[in-house]
Amino acid sequence: MRAELRAEPSRAPRALVIEDSEHTAYLLAFMLERAGYEVTTVNNGRDAERQLEEQTAASIVLLDLMLPHVDGFQLLMQIREHAWWRNVPVIVLSAKVGEADIVRAFELGADDYVTKPFRPNELLARIRRLTPKYPAAIAAS
Repeated sequence: MRAELRAEPSRAPRALVIEDSEHTAYLLAFMLERAGYEVTTVNNGRDAERQLEEQTAASIVLLDLMLPHVDGFQLLMQIREHAWWRNVPVIVLSAKVGEADIVRAFELGADDYVTKPFRPNELLARIRRLTPKYPAAIAAS
């Protein structure tokens, strides 16, 4: 009697969206879900900290800097110090356009920085560049 081998269904890449604007979070979730991602959104720094501690690492993080309770810079430091999350690509998505803020984000470990308002197709291209192990899921967008 032969055991039948079954291929595991491929798991969709996961995105963690940390954004306090309900409208922006909805738009990001819609874009990412359409591109094949499972999306978790949180709207403040405390809930983001809980996600970092309680959930397995996502495939990518989209991070706003101006958040209630814990700001995005602090969260970026925590992501880079956390064993599960330290290698997850992080795209900062912020209305902060000052050079000092952009440089600080990169120095703290951001993989990319996109200013608001953002262009959806450009943002998806940046996500594709940072998540190459999931090309099939995100190329369908």
